[in-house]
Amino acid sequence: MHKTTFFIILLIGFSFIPLSSSEGIPEWVKNNASWWSERQISQTEFTNGLEFLINEGIIYIPLVEPGISGPDKIIPDWIRNTAGWWSDGKIPDSEFINAMKYLIEIGLIEVDTSSPEITLEETIEEIPETTTVTGVSLILLLEGYDTVRPEQKFVLDILVFDAEKYSNQPPTFNRNAAYTVDGVNVEIELYHEEELIHTFSGVTNDGFLRYQIFARETSQDGTLWMVNNLYTVYVFISLDGQDTEKIHEFSVTSNYDQGT
Repeated sequence: MHKTTFFIILLIGFSFIPLSSSEGIPEWVKNNASWWSERQISQTEFTNGLEFLINEGIIYIPLVEPGISGPDKIIPDWIRNTAGWWSDGKIPDSEFINAMKYLIEIGLIEVDTSSPEITLEETIEEIPETTTVTGVSLILLLEGYDTVRPEQKFVLDILVFDAEKYSNQPPTFNRNAAYTVDGVNVEIELYHEEELIHTFSGVTNDGFLRYQIFARETSQDGTLWMVNNLYTVYVFISLDGQDTEKIHEFSVTSNYDQGT
């Protein structure tokens, strides 16, 4: 039986002004960046352009603690180059914004504004879990008694093969055959005509597992198999998401002709 389970994912939604929008940046701002990179306008004129971008929500610069400004501080050439490349469209807006944030943090330029703080909203979404089956396809073979006498032990042998190795012809019940599968989980349920009377769990070794049981080891009344009753054995196997099952039946006879 396949079960569909559900798990909860916590999605964090961010409500904030976009980092940048190239289509919304006025041409004069990029012109200012270009002229500033070439030292054709003052730092004040350039920072006025930055303040406009922040106030209009065109770029996002988080609130930072500015350093101490001063006339003796020199703006590195790479900052001016960044502004020039950005104005020419050679680098993305994010690189330009990072450079400006750096200037504010170290106090080389002063901007008298900041973008709004980021707010977080929580959204709970229920998404069905999907299971990817990647294990070996299995072939299950059973070999056991068809009839037992009331005092006898019932025996059922289980052999599991890799189905992909037998695409043309299925294997026969041969414990020495190739491509048996180890470590397969085996679950067994034994019923008589009215109810479940015994369960068993095991794991294959060299693809093989034996199930054997006396009547007295079950939960049925009495210590012998019941004559003229039909017993049903359900065998379920699984490994790495692959599973299969088979049924084996046996009856109880009072004579001494034992079939296998």
